[in-house]
Amino acid sequence: MYRTTCFVILFFIYHISLAQKDSADAFFTFRITDYTIRLDDSTTVVQIAVPDAWPVSIPEKQIGILKHRYEQGIEYDTNMIGFGRCYLIKDEWHYFAIHQNQNRKPGQGDLLVTKCKIPKVYTGILFNLARHDISLTRVDEDQFYNSAEVFYMGPRSEQNFLDSMAADIRYTGKAMLTQNNGKDQLIKGGLFNGKKLFAAMQTVKHDDVEKFLKYMIARPAKYAGNVWKISEIFATWMANNTPEVIEEAGQE
Repeated sequence: MYRTTCFVILFFIYHISLAQKDSADAFFTFRITDYTIRLDDSTTVVQIAVPDAWPVSIPEKQIGILKHRYEQGIEYDTNMIGFGRCYLIKDEWHYFAIHQNQNRKPGQGDLLVTKCKIPKVYTGILFNLARHDISLTRVDEDQFYNSAEVFYMGPRSEQNFLDSMAADIRYTGKAMLTQNNGKDQLIKGGLFNGKKLFAAMQTVKHDDVEKFLKYMIARPAKYAGNVWKISEIFATWMANNTPEVIEEAGQE
C-alpha cells in the first residue's frame, strides 16, 4: 500500500513538471498483438499497445522493424521479418504496415522495434530492460515492479530492486538445495568457478545481479519480449561461466 501510494504521488508530481523537461529519443521493443490484417502478398498491418501510464509517444510515419521473439524449446531465427511505418494511432493502439519477407508472415508475439519520444528520465538498468520488453519476476512469479515505474525511478530505488532480486536468488538457491532434486551441478568457469550451483546462489550479492542485468541489456536477443524468473535465468548465467559486458573506463 505504501509503495502504491508513493508511486501515485510521484506520478502526479512528474506530470506537473513534465512541461519543464526536454524530451529525448529511445528505441523500445513491443510485442505485437494477435491483430494482423494482410493487405497484399507482401504487406501486413500489425498492432502494438503503448500503455497509457507510459510517458512515451510514437509519431505517425515512424519507422519500425519486426523481428522474431525467442521462445524456449524453439530454434531461434535471427532474420528480420520486415519493416514499415506507423500509419494510424488510436488511443494506446498503434498500427504499422509491415513489408515482410516472403518466407515469414508476422504473428502474435513477434517484436516490433521503433523509436519513441520520451521525457528525460533516469536511464538506468531497469529502464533499459524495459526498453527491450524484458520483465523479471520472483520465484513465485510476482513481478518486482510494473513497467510504468521505470520512468519514475532514481538510482536509489533501482538499487533497492536489485537488492531484492539478489535476495530472491539466495532464497531460491537455499530452497533448491533443500529439495535435492538432482539438478545441482559443479560450476566450471566464471565468477563462481569451482562452486556447486545451489550453494553459490546463496552467496549472490547486489553487484552480481548488476553484472548479469548489464549482460542481458547488451545481449537482449534471447531475453527481449519475455517474462523471466530472475533466479532461473541467473542460475543459467552462472552455469554458463557468467559472461560479462566489458565497460570502458569511466563508464557508469
